[in-house]
Amino acid sequence: MHHNCLKSVTYYSAGLILCLACSQSKNEEWFRHHTVSTDLPNESHSRFGTPAMADFDNDGDLDFALSRTKGPVFLFEYLGNNSWERHKIGSITTAQLGGAAYDVDQDGWQDIIAGGYWWRNSQNPANVPFTAYQYDTAIEQEIHDLVLYDINGDHKKDLVVLGDREGCFWYEIPVNAVETKTWNRHTITMEVLDDRADIHGGCFPHGIGDLDGDGDSDVVLVGRWYRNEGKGLSWSRQFLPFGSSGYWGLSGRSWILDMDKDGDNDIVMVGGDQVDSRGAWLENNGKSTPRFKVHLLPLTAPGRRGSFHSLWVADFDLDGDSDIFTMDQEDPNLLPVGATSRAYIWENQDGKGRSFKEHIVVDKNFGGHDVKFGDADGDGDLDAYFKIWSTHSKNSYGGKPHVDYLENLAK
Repeated sequence: MHHNCLKSVTYYSAGLILCLACSQSKNEEWFRHHTVSTDLPNESHSRFGTPAMADFDNDGDLDFALSRTKGPVFLFEYLGNNSWERHKIGSITTAQLGGAAYDVDQDGWQDIIAGGYWWRNSQNPANVPFTAYQYDTAIEQEIHDLVLYDINGDHKKDLVVLGDREGCFWYEIPVNAVETKTWNRHTITMEVLDDRADIHGGCFPHGIGDLDGDGDSDVVLVGRWYRNEGKGLSWSRQFLPFGSSGYWGLSGRSWILDMDKDGDNDIVMVGGDQVDSRGAWLENNGKSTPRFKVHLLPLTAPGRRGSFHSLWVADFDLDGDSDIFTMDQEDPNLLPVGATSRAYIWENQDGKGRSFKEHIVVDKNFGGHDVKFGDADGDGDLDAYFKIWSTHSKNSYGGKPHVDYLENLAK
């Protein structure tokens, strides 16, 4: 372990939830694991980004796309019965990490957005590559976080991006995106830059929403949130009592929802890009300028955690409340200590976040990076796709890069 490479880790906590016993559930109780692919480019220092989950071929199920940084963009077409076919649909010239699926040109086919570019669906993705369009020629460095959400209140999704060498911006997606060469950029904050606060990640996958009850969308980052002061054109920084600094700077994943069902929005967060990552939910006090109470999520399984570079909040067990999923990132610099890389669910036991139980839901000596959930097989529960970030010689795939699928067994 490269502990000397890590910046100091500090968590701010105003509350703690304890679990007296760890329930290490068998994988089959929550998910059945399937390998989608181990046949990815594996040159030295291969990295994989821009994950996107959608029905790209309009056949009624959910496919998965990703890219090798500065390399090909691949689509894994879901064929049914837990089988996939790989197609090369494009290429990317920059080292991008964040990605999303969205019908940019509103033609009924899901496209892909990554840092500075979007790829138009060919409407025949198995045979015809997507077409690349550059929406911001000024973006040269990695965009780490990419989220689609309505920022200006026009009931249409906008694009929010974060890169610690670029800034944190949002774009109104133009009506005619094919003809519009450059999308208008609006700055949320430049504080994220390396030579300032150095915020590597924070708002992905769902850290945008109304925190102060004024009807517009605010943005969560690490150790702070930004209040939308007027249709996304003015922002003010507010304190957030949870954050940590790791290998690449301040980094985490976040999700806004009403966890305790009291009428205001709370925040779920996990630390990332660091060993000893923690998870927590932050309870909103409901004030016009809210303060948040931190409830740390239990760590009851043996070993020290690695880097939590994934987060999803949903009712995974179909019991009517919100559970929390995360997993260790597979990165040779940020591996767990005293345990292999695993995936976890914190099960919401009382429906209001006052009692969580930790479950190990995958324990196969491999990790994941920016997991995506959706009902891939159409059976009414949430399944997951995830990919590796960087190759790790000791993983259970013999060091090969991999794409994986978790079939939810709730139904």
